[in-house]
Amino acid sequence: MKKILIVTFLLAYGVTSVIAQEKDQEKGQEQQKRLKPLEEFSFANVSYTNYGESEFVKNNQTGKISFSEVKISLSFPKLLKNKKTVLINGVEFTNLKPTFSGDINASSVSRDFYSIAYNLAMVNPLGTKGWSYTLGVKPTLASDFEEKVSSEDFILQVLGMFSKRANENFKYGFGISYNTRFGKKQVMPLLQLVYKKNKWETYAYLPAYVGQFYHFKTSKLGFSVSVNGNNYNFANTAVITGLDLDKLMYSRINIGPEYEIKLMKKIKLNLSGGIAVANKLDWLNGDGNSELDLSPENKAFFKIGLKFLK
Repeated sequence: MKKILIVTFLLAYGVTSVIAQEKDQEKGQEQQKRLKPLEEFSFANVSYTNYGESEFVKNNQTGKISFSEVKISLSFPKLLKNKKTVLINGVEFTNLKPTFSGDINASSVSRDFYSIAYNLAMVNPLGTKGWSYTLGVKPTLASDFEEKVSSEDFILQVLGMFSKRANENFKYGFGISYNTRFGKKQVMPLLQLVYKKNKWETYAYLPAYVGQFYHFKTSKLGFSVSVNGNNYNFANTAVITGLDLDKLMYSRINIGPEYEIKLMKKIKLNLSGGIAVANKLDWLNGDGNSELDLSPENKAFFKIGLKFLK
């Protein structure tokens, strides 16, 4: 009888503990649901960036280079049946177009470079403390597409990240990624900080972007720093003789003011400009070494874009 009472007590205690934990979990999940998102989700983005003309020096000769960049991206989130996990499918298109002029024009390249990528990401909550994790893969074709598509055009970029919604004003995260943001394939750490208080906003997605903004009624004004780049396969179809050109390594850091205004309920116009520094435009040979470095000096840039919010 004594054993039965002890077993009954232990079972009752266990059931009570499980129920209490479930209630705490439900309470934590409800609290997270009540918090307003700190970040906007845009299902479509279109942008055009123009980089002014600047000089470069090669073999004691000078030349001038300017280039433009067009980006289009689409993202489609889907909440899965478990009502927790979000699956995001997306596509991304980039067109980089450098234009050369000057004394070394006979040994220069002027053609379009393209990047076409498919994004697949999964965002899933972890427990009741505001944690979540994100896993993403981004198979990419990056090339001038002067020849048939091959494995040389293919890059697989991946990321893994843990994020925590600390309170109604603050979110942070960390992770790791394999990408071509600095013009070459490399593994790099990720750090995320998002803070909103009153009319001030801070966004940090290191090493890609940092921005500080002040909110007005239908717009915001601030200052940002963004890093972007790519690694393009290059078909050396006798445009430049005597050189082993295999890949184009491109990257830049844009620094300057940024302004965003709401045009319609779900459409925003984004304008930014300033100076592009640490510009890299370097053709690599088959061994991955620099073969033709036409990296320009610091230059002015202007960017215009549209965001379509969900």
